[in-house]
Amino acid sequence: MRILITAVGKRTEHWMSLFTALTDQPAIEVTAFAADVSRITAQAFTDMAKRQERFRYQLVPHLLGEDHSGHMASVMFRPGSAKRVRAERPDVVHIIGEAAYVSTQQAIRMCNRYWPGVPITLYAAQNVVMRFPFPFPVLERRSYRAIGHAFPITPSALHVLRAKGYRGPATIVPLGVDTDRFRPSTEPKAHPFTVGFVGRLEPHKGIADLLRATELLDCNLLLVGDGSLRDMVEKAEANRPGQVQLKRWVDHTQLPWLLSRMHAVALPSMEIVQRNVVPWIGIPLREQFGRVLVEAMACGVPVVGSDTGDIPHVIGPSGLVFPTGDVGALADCLRQIRDDPALAHRLTVSGRSRACEEFSWRGIADTLIGVWQHLTATDPGLPSSSSPHARTTPSAMDASVEGGSE
Repeated sequence: MRILITAVGKRTEHWMSLFTALTDQPAIEVTAFAADVSRITAQAFTDMAKRQERFRYQLVPHLLGEDHSGHMASVMFRPGSAKRVRAERPDVVHIIGEAAYVSTQQAIRMCNRYWPGVPITLYAAQNVVMRFPFPFPVLERRSYRAIGHAFPITPSALHVLRAKGYRGPATIVPLGVDTDRFRPSTEPKAHPFTVGFVGRLEPHKGIADLLRATELLDCNLLLVGDGSLRDMVEKAEANRPGQVQLKRWVDHTQLPWLLSRMHAVALPSMEIVQRNVVPWIGIPLREQFGRVLVEAMACGVPVVGSDTGDIPHVIGPSGLVFPTGDVGALADCLRQIRDDPALAHRLTVSGRSRACEEFSWRGIADTLIGVWQHLTATDPGLPSSSSPHARTTPSAMDASVEGGSE
């Protein structure tokens, strides 16, 4: 089975673990078609093509990149780029991108032009019902009519799809983690107690709250990432030498080693309103998943997160959740992990188990392949996967899934 996967955006190298899990299957070939990626991501594509015989990729030029527009919805493949893959003749086209993205519409047109009748599936992470300015609602409706199956990453994302008019089949498929690469370290952790953060250094990630909480706790803080608040973090690094350390973006393969240095990983995100599409329209932004949470859990590192967006859903019973914006509560959660070895051990064991059972890319790949096989069958029906990753619903009337029931 040949799968063509399209994607846009700077930080997409974490998808390599999914591509690996897919192409580890003997009957699966994957071609990635991507634009506006970072230098690190481009290198990850190159390295993977050398490792995986059945993986190919095309990094194509783009118009109006994420750096210029401030949002991936506006990123466009440069006209004519599709000619690079027109000879592929895939069995399925899978789009990593929301229904309203310009690149999603381009991928649908590419499929209809070169391979009419080939099933199209769509990743969906949006967890807030947002009314975009014209022409994005038109693009959404066109996408919903074109796709044969949706893969929302959380029950909230499924709810948004239904609320905005998608009536086709859908299977909840979370973001995943390579549980072979992300695993507990055999080396003892160094002291003192170190809190970790991995992600964009932006206001909605709760960076200021994290700096204050770790100062209250008088513990070390290791941040991995970059963003508009880098100056704030560098100032804290100067004011608390040896206690605050910032590392810029690293290759995804280096992340397990960095996580192994952390005694706890915190994601104190908060909801904000973006105005980067047009200034007079505010778009609510809340954490859609928090991929670093499952990566930390897979490494046996206890996790702490705010009650914003889908963080509590991802953490489940395997971590601590605190009220968004409550610095004292965040510090208390971290203090509990530091001062209660029994609690820290329980979270370590529970987190690793949850990551392997619920978020393994290998299991997620099995679920995706099962759906794609149904779509390409002569008499396709709804997938009937027994995988723990699969949550399938044919319509908005499926109350158990709409309500987020496990």
